[in-house]
Amino acid sequence: MAQTINDSEFGTITIKRSALAQSLRLKINHQGALVVSMPKRAPLYLAKQLINQARDQVRRGLKQTKNELTILRHGDLIGKSHRLVIRQGEALHGRILGTFIEISVPPLAAHDSHEVQSYIKEFALKALRTQARAYLSRQLANLANTHGFAFESVRFSNAGTRWGSCSTSGTISLNIWLMQLPFELIDYVIIHELCHTRHMDHSAAFWQQVEQILPDYRLRRRALKDQRPYL
Repeated sequence: MAQTINDSEFGTITIKRSALAQSLRLKINHQGALVVSMPKRAPLYLAKQLINQARDQVRRGLKQTKNELTILRHGDLIGKSHRLVIRQGEALHGRILGTFIEISVPPLAAHDSHEVQSYIKEFALKALRTQARAYLSRQLANLANTHGFAFESVRFSNAGTRWGSCSTSGTISLNIWLMQLPFELIDYVIIHELCHTRHMDHSAAFWQQVEQILPDYRLRRRALKDQRPYL
């Protein structure tokens, strides 16, 4: 069984030990996951030290990898309500019209090229942000009222590694990429952050609070680990 590290920013990182390895190596695999290769007898703290030293580089690498992972195509559903429409046009041009993301692509431009896909994803981000402001704001307020929580404010991000966070002042941050997830996982993230308004750590009391509201939270938490906050 492979060893893993749970990093607060990058999530689960796989540790691969080998008798042939002479040094530590950190890489991003084709699925966008982090893997540390290291000598068989090297202490685990060296892997954690390497990750901390390479955080900026890893962030850049993850961002580049994410842009390459998914090819958006005509007819794809973006989030919960927007549909992607790709047409041939004279120049690369886009707009959001109602619930449609309309992208015009020149005849000689490949739809799966980095330039075209990056352009499409800019509009996908705009659509997700619109959806997030409408749905996540309402659902956060609904769940807070239902379960007796109070929070100061809500803000939205498109962070590449975190689904949500809660500050000590009670400001809840929610990732716009939540709109790509099933509704039950969205609710799990919101409840998780609301519980942080009472327990800022991940103590037993915190998880007891989560379980009182979501008895199946372990299943949702496990399912969330298979998701990534990007297209």
